[in-house]
Amino acid sequence: MKSDVVIIGGSAAGLMAAVTLKKRSPKKSVTVIRNVSRTPVPCGIPYIYGIMGAVEKDLIPDQGFIDQGIDLLEKTVAEIDRKGKEVIFADGNKIAYDKLVIGTGSKPFVPPLPGIDKGNVFTISKDPVYLQQIYTALEPARDVVVIGGGFIGVEMAEQIVAMGRRTNCEKNVTVVEMLPRCLMLACEEEFCVEIEKELEEIGITVKTNSQALEISGNDNTDGVKLANGEQLKADVVIIGIGAQANIELAKSCGLAADARGGIKVDEYMQTEDPDIFAAGDCATKFSFITGQPSGIRLASVACSEGMIAASNLYEKRRKTPGALGAFSTLVGKRAVAAAGLTSKAATDAGIDFVTGEVTAPNRHPGHLPGSIPDMKIKLLFRRDNGVVIGGHVSGGEAAADMVNIVAAAIQANLSAEQLAVMQYATHPLLTSSPLSYHVMLAAENAAVKLG
Repeated sequence: MKSDVVIIGGSAAGLMAAVTLKKRSPKKSVTVIRNVSRTPVPCGIPYIYGIMGAVEKDLIPDQGFIDQGIDLLEKTVAEIDRKGKEVIFADGNKIAYDKLVIGTGSKPFVPPLPGIDKGNVFTISKDPVYLQQIYTALEPARDVVVIGGGFIGVEMAEQIVAMGRRTNCEKNVTVVEMLPRCLMLACEEEFCVEIEKELEEIGITVKTNSQALEISGNDNTDGVKLANGEQLKADVVIIGIGAQANIELAKSCGLAADARGGIKVDEYMQTEDPDIFAAGDCATKFSFITGQPSGIRLASVACSEGMIAASNLYEKRRKTPGALGAFSTLVGKRAVAAAGLTSKAATDAGIDFVTGEVTAPNRHPGHLPGSIPDMKIKLLFRRDNGVVIGGHVSGGEAAADMVNIVAAAIQANLSAEQLAVMQYATHPLLTSSPLSYHVMLAAENAAVKLG
């Protein structure tokens, strides 16, 4: 087999690279290799178990890519022959390439806990077959412990409760988080508190400042022992404490890579081999704001990097600006969203900053349907130049779109003065009043502080 461009990895980075290349160079042949039968929507995985109720409802349709002339192969890659410019499969077959994109993504971090290998202990893998195994185990489960209070852990916990209600098999769910708050690495602490309250209101027990010490049981788990000696009952344990780059394939062919950062790439997403690019969770990143190495791994960042890599295969067109990190989630009745730095992250980076905050209804007048009277925003601006470096929103579903305004502003290096006088779309049934639009007034409040 031969393809002009071979892409290893069929999730966000790989698929976006394929689509971008077909737009930029439609005559080039493109082959995407994946080691799973279908590609799940990564961020939709928790909702398989609650809202959607089936693994197959969270799969990206292949036909749209096939219609664009992209070949999809389900194969396991054994090695890359850089000298011969071939990808060698586990079954011994090969495919030759002119350019290669590695988008092998990440794998769940598995902590070295005693008992981690017992039955009914799961990470969150992007494999439909494995995801179905989780579903099968969760259906009859009564007690579930989720280790990790980040986005995946929190969303899984909520959806497991929803699964119990949908199937009339009530679930007793506990979230165990080492940090003082759930979502603390991404969100301002006061917004983390709101999410914890939402979790507790739907019946989830939240244990922060808590460390899992051991998973107990015989063949299958029967519980989790905490560092404080407490024993939690568990028919199923879900591990959701982060991910690490899949670098084994790259390292085996001699490309520079490390377990913490990923495959070494330059600003064009090019590896040390001029014909091999890497993008997504498997590739090294630096912070858009600080320029320091970044561990941010998001599908949105992966799509951006896949597009950049594909744009540069035959001609250098784009550079990565660095990873920003924009997050959003909906738990219970409360949405939270964040972009850029938290107050703690800014302080840790030695950045002096001021904040602008606003709490106002998300409708005008505030009694209209869908109104949330206490929608909040908190913006962070550098004291030295007034440029926005972070934004955090809590309220209704509009929080995600509002934080996307902030994300765009951060990447455009806009100042508090500029954000304050920007013109925004408003409507009584969709947004707050133009007199109290959250981004505008929070920026103005910060601008006043900055003088």
